[in-house]
Amino acid sequence: MSQIKILSDRVANQIAAGEVIERPVAAVKELVENSIDAKADRITIEIKNGGKSLIKITDNGSGMSEDQALLSLERHATSKLRQANDLNEIYTFGFRGEALPSVASISQFILKTRTEGSIEGTEIRVNSGKLIDKKVCGMPQGTSIEVSHLFNSVPARRKFLKSDATETAHIHFTVRLFALAHPNIAFELIDSGRVVLKSPSCARLADRISEVWNRNISKDLLQISANNEADKIEISGLSSKIGTDRSTRRELIFFVNNRPVDNKTLSYAVLDAYAGRIPKGRFPVAFLFLKVDPSAIDVNVHPTKREIRFRDEAKVRNFILNTIHSALEKLNSKVIQAQSTDIKDFPGAIPAPIFKNHRTEKESKTTENDQAPETLVIHPDHISKEPVTPTDDFRYKTNKKKASHVNEIAISDTAHAGLENKEGDSPEHFNWKFITEMKKKYAVYNTPNGLVVLNILRAMQRIRYETILKQLGQHTHKIQDLIIPIKIELEPLGTSTLEAHLNDLSTHGFAIESFGKNYFRILGIPDWLKIENAEQFIKDLIDQLRTRGAFSKNPNQEISWENIAQVAIQNYHFNKPDQNSMTLEHLPDLLFKCTDPLVNPLGKSIFLELDWNEIEKRIS
Repeated sequence: MSQIKILSDRVANQIAAGEVIERPVAAVKELVENSIDAKADRITIEIKNGGKSLIKITDNGSGMSEDQALLSLERHATSKLRQANDLNEIYTFGFRGEALPSVASISQFILKTRTEGSIEGTEIRVNSGKLIDKKVCGMPQGTSIEVSHLFNSVPARRKFLKSDATETAHIHFTVRLFALAHPNIAFELIDSGRVVLKSPSCARLADRISEVWNRNISKDLLQISANNEADKIEISGLSSKIGTDRSTRRELIFFVNNRPVDNKTLSYAVLDAYAGRIPKGRFPVAFLFLKVDPSAIDVNVHPTKREIRFRDEAKVRNFILNTIHSALEKLNSKVIQAQSTDIKDFPGAIPAPIFKNHRTEKESKTTENDQAPETLVIHPDHISKEPVTPTDDFRYKTNKKKASHVNEIAISDTAHAGLENKEGDSPEHFNWKFITEMKKKYAVYNTPNGLVVLNILRAMQRIRYETILKQLGQHTHKIQDLIIPIKIELEPLGTSTLEAHLNDLSTHGFAIESFGKNYFRILGIPDWLKIENAEQFIKDLIDQLRTRGAFSKNPNQEISWENIAQVAIQNYHFNKPDQNSMTLEHLPDLLFKCTDPLVNPLGKSIFLELDWNEIEKRIS
């Protein structure tokens, strides 16, 4: 067996470099963080060949004296920590002392720096961790660090680097993150002599997003702002409106104390706030800044400081989830008010509907003045068997008696009970005038603003979805007892999770009891859940509880109950629109009593509106 020996400083530095500097973008990150800590308000980044040949960071920060510059290249040397307790209150970024010596140990390294008031600067050259030269130089105040031939002394690491294009893309993305995190700093990125990003300091985050991310995206984002002084948590930033989403999480970006981070707690909080508002598999766009007490987070979990850990993750999660949920609710309220505009507010000539309506004037007035009936029924016999044409009579009629048709779905009672008298208000007549039904899938309406094409099935899903959510919140659901109990077996962690939430489940229509070690019996389920889906539903619910936390007091804000409502409409998904129990004339009234009338529970748009100005432009 070989004898144990102490490694030389050079080898130790190269090992440390492997932890901190895993690829060129890591070197860029460390050096830019040092420039930010030096109070620079202008930072220039220059790279070649994805950072493999050259990385040069120049700033106008405070700079360093000759002694400080030499000391910065020693291992564990830092100006930001004095004792171990300082790790609990870190306000700076590049506090790890390994950064500069690690970079210098695996490259050809040139450091130039000058402090304010000095008549000359200091230049230090290092090659693979070995000091080559130190001399005075002329330069403006600040620091310039040039790193060339990265990983030249560590060929094994260089061999596993990706292509120049891939490494360049990582650097571009990271610089854009820094630019977003610090709008007050001017950033410039030069790639192989070409300026690819140049952004002066900006007063508003939206301006910086338009400059460095996407010029058109800021108009599709919603302002987010909240402050909890008791818990010392503050959130600000921008998040996407309904209808703006992406296929990946790449634009779901978080900054904690202005540090770009990855954290599952933050991601799940945002995704849960959008649950049911965007399609499954799609992700919102968010640029969120969270300010917390430094003692409440651990930023030293990972050598690259990309990941952080919260002391109280549940508190942070609920704060973010509630803030975004409230912002989306306010946005929906504005949309509903805008859609409910009285036609009398439009003094000009009322545009005539494209499709001719053969109802008499008396019938139209009666329909407009009548409130929604107790039970609205559409029977298959009332639906035309011929293709719908512009001159077809309306075949949908209102029946105020309780329906007895075999194909009727008993949703009208729950829909009206849950949505008709929302917040105690009497229902107001909605200002959409029904024109016709097309392809037995869409309903066309005439509005003061234009024409609306509404997906009937998605509207019905939204109404049923929110009715069930309300039942869950008020505990008014019906329970179906199982003649033959369903037995389920769980692994130990799943068992502990289910046992901790048995009482919560019982208040929402589930009767579950322990039946031996890691075994349970399902004795009763809510009436909206199919028996064959019960076992899988409980297991999925347990997985989500373990991932995202306990039940929320507000069913609209907890992924568990979002999942419950989505499962509840699965059986409804395949019903034909002509089997629903609401007339199309009154469907918008019920839809816009929902809290989220724009999308169905799966996040898909319910209707499309064409305003008269657009129609005039296209056919005039």
